[in-house]
Amino acid sequence: MSRLHRWAAASVQANQLSGELSLRQLTMLYAIRQGISSPGLLARRLLVTPAVITGLLDRLERQGYVRREPEPDDRRRLRMVLTEAGLEVSQQVQQAVTGDLAAQFASASPTELKELGRALDLMERALGALEQRTPSPPEGGLEDEEVRPARRKRVPPAGSRQKK
Repeated sequence: MSRLHRWAAASVQANQLSGELSLRQLTMLYAIRQGISSPGLLARRLLVTPAVITGLLDRLERQGYVRREPEPDDRRRLRMVLTEAGLEVSQQVQQAVTGDLAAQFASASPTELKELGRALDLMERALGALEQRTPSPPEGGLEDEEVRPARRKRVPPAGSRQKK
């Protein structure tokens, strides 16, 4: 899976498919397109803190790719919705990446493709079950390349005196 992720990231970057969007932002657009509209569920899916999701969503909203709307069943909650621009860029990137993969599988036999499909279904079910059981990371947990590191407390050089 990490090899697939590395290839997808490199492909998106090399083909300049994402414009000004990071791979993590594209992943968020894809997840929203797949029906994950709650910030909490997005945080769990991306294995980041809710604060990281808020920052990513703020940027995506400013860029015109998503908008926050009240949840129809509970207006106290917000859900994320793709704008036309968000839907378009998400679909373009997915089509390009899946097109490249499909070309690589063109020489596979029908039996091999069927086996691959079954294996991917099994992997999807297993990962879905694992995601449900995995707790969200604690605040300040996993690092995100798009979030500035927290400022460190200034420590005086050794041997220097501090005024009280």
